[in-house]
Amino acid sequence: MTDPLINLLLPVMLALMTLIMGMTLELRHFSRLLCRPRSLLTGLALQWLLLPVLAWGLIWLLTLPPLVASALVLIAAAPGGATSNMFSFMADGDTALSVSLTALVGLLAPLWMPLAVMLQLGWLGRQDTGLTLPLGPAMAQLALICIVPVAIGMTARRYWGDLVVRFQPWLKKTVSLMFMLLLIVLVARHREQLPSLLSLAALVMVLFCALALVTGFWLAQLSGCTQAACRSLAFETGIQNAAVAIVVAYTQLDSEALALMVLLYGIVMNIPALLLLAWFRQRTVQWREV
Repeated sequence: MTDPLINLLLPVMLALMTLIMGMTLELRHFSRLLCRPRSLLTGLALQWLLLPVLAWGLIWLLTLPPLVASALVLIAAAPGGATSNMFSFMADGDTALSVSLTALVGLLAPLWMPLAVMLQLGWLGRQDTGLTLPLGPAMAQLALICIVPVAIGMTARRYWGDLVVRFQPWLKKTVSLMFMLLLIVLVARHREQLPSLLSLAALVMVLFCALALVTGFWLAQLSGCTQAACRSLAFETGIQNAAVAIVVAYTQLDSEALALMVLLYGIVMNIPALLLLAWFRQRTVQWREV
C-alpha cells in the first residue's frame, strides 16, 4: 500500500510544477499550432499511435513480465515531457513547435491517458497485473494537475507579468527540489527490490526510448515536416513526462513498484536522447519544407 502523505504530496508537487510551466505560456503558443497542421497532426499521431504500438511490440516480442509491461503501457500513454523542449533547443530543432506541442498534449492528457491506460491494462489482464484504473477519479485528478494549474499560470502571466518573471525561476527551482526529494523517498522505500527491478527493466526502457526517438524522427521525415521540426518531433516522441505517469501509478493504481519502474524510464531515457542529440549536432538543419 502507498503512503497517504506521499499519496497527497506527489500530485500537489506535480500541480505546482504544471502551474510554473503555465506561467511561461501564452495563447499564441496554442494558436501557433493551428498554422502548422502537418507538424501538429504528425506530433499527435506519434504520441498517441506510435508509442502504444512500440510498447506492445516489445511486450509481445520479449514476453515481458506484467510489471514491466504495465510500466511501458503507462509511459506510452503519458504526455511528452518538458525536457524535450531543452533537447529540441540544443539540437537546433523547432523549439517553438516543441513547447507548443508539449503544452497541448499535456492539456489533453486528462482525456487521453486514463482511457488509454484502462483499455491497455485490460488487454494485459487484471489477473496478470493486479491493476485496475478508476476512470472517473483518474480523469478528475489529471484535470486538476494538467489543466487547472496551466490556466492559473497563464492568467497570472497575463495580469501580473512582472511578478511572474521575477518569481518564476525561484519557484521552479524550489518545487523541482521538493519533487526530487519525494522521488528519493519513493526509491528508498524499494531499495531492497532495486537489483531485480533494474536488471531487465533498464534495458527495456532504454530500448523503448531509442525506438521512439528514431522511429519518430523517421516518420516525421516521411510526413514532409522540416528537418528542424523532425528533430523536435523525435524528442517529443521519446521524452515522456515520467512525473505524470508516476503520480498515476502511485495514487490511482496504488502501486509503488510500478511508480519506481516509471521513474527508471525518467532516468534512462536521457541516454539515447543524448546520443541522438550528439548525432544531430554534427549535422546542419534544413528549415525548408521537404
